[in-house]
Amino acid sequence: MINHVLFYITAVLLVLTYTYAVIAGNPVYSALAMGGAFFLTSFLFVLLGAPFLAVVQVIIYVGAMLVMFLFIIMMFDLNRSSSAPVKYKPSTIFSYVLTMIILLVAFYMARGVVKMPEGFTVVGFGSAENVGFNLLRYYLLPFELASFILLVGVFGAITFIKKRDRV
Repeated sequence: MINHVLFYITAVLLVLTYTYAVIAGNPVYSALAMGGAFFLTSFLFVLLGAPFLAVVQVIIYVGAMLVMFLFIIMMFDLNRSSSAPVKYKPSTIFSYVLTMIILLVAFYMARGVVKMPEGFTVVGFGSAENVGFNLLRYYLLPFELASFILLVGVFGAITFIKKRDRV
């Protein structure tokens, strides 16, 4: 019972934190809110019984990605907030509608109206052995492509900054 209460509290905080990360005017506050959301996501992994995934979430996303985002924000000097009025485009309205549909489906799943398929949980979910086996057995190519794309992004950011400093 306590796991259900902790899950709902964490889920509400997670939605609020990600919402603030999207609507914050200052990019530094947005990145810090995203870091808080990463911590809450790792807490959800703990509630699911996957402590290895929780630790990996904190190490990779909070320790590496968030620091990289903050470094890039500080390099580009993006801490100016825009005071322009918000204009609602069709894509913005579509994203609001899609978010509401996803929240309604999640609400009905939580109430038991929509059932999860049988056998949804995997034995050994979140263990280091299971993650390593699946990552290196079935998802090696996407894993290597993601690391290559991140490497290219770092080189691109460095090149962009060096060109900007010459001007």
